[in-house]
Amino acid sequence: MNISLILLAAGDSLRFNGNKLLHEINGKPMYRHIIKEIDQLPDDLFSRKLIVTQYDEIMERMKDSGYKIIANRDSRLGISHSIHLALEELENEDTDFLFAVCDQPYLKFSTIEALVRGFYESKKGLACLCSQGEPGNPAIFSNRYRKELMELTGDRGGKKIIRAHLSDVFLLEAAHPGELKDIDSRSEK
Repeated sequence: MNISLILLAAGDSLRFNGNKLLHEINGKPMYRHIIKEIDQLPDDLFSRKLIVTQYDEIMERMKDSGYKIIANRDSRLGISHSIHLALEELENEDTDFLFAVCDQPYLKFSTIEALVRGFYESKKGLACLCSQGEPGNPAIFSNRYRKELMELTGDRGGKKIIRAHLSDVFLLEAAHPGELKDIDSRSEK
């Protein structure tokens, strides 16, 4: 297995009315929940770990974490820009990519591990968590989808690619639908 983990933490949180990633849930900033879960995974599950963020606070807190920090200073360009920045960092590497968002505080490490293992066992080129068959995050893309990822524009993420290649997708139903819940407003916690 050769898979790079890419955490996306650069959104503008427009609907949240403030920086949701630094908003505390159960005593810690929202983005720290996925980091805590990833820390429980086997060390060799990911060949590299990257975090793409626009927030200086996150960059400062992550500087000694083992993650390559990538600054997104043009978040207005949408999630596709964060994807492009990460892929540019990995451009000379033959790796697959697991993209995860940092606003899913209830996602469990066991689910992430099951997704990675299922992806490789399925021999498919794409994988994602789902709830009742509806694709969600995290999502995995084999290296052969790099070009399509680089062609994404604006605030369109990889779901567009997944929907275009459904026959090449391994879907893993989340053990609990709450794991896929991304927090977009203060009332959703």
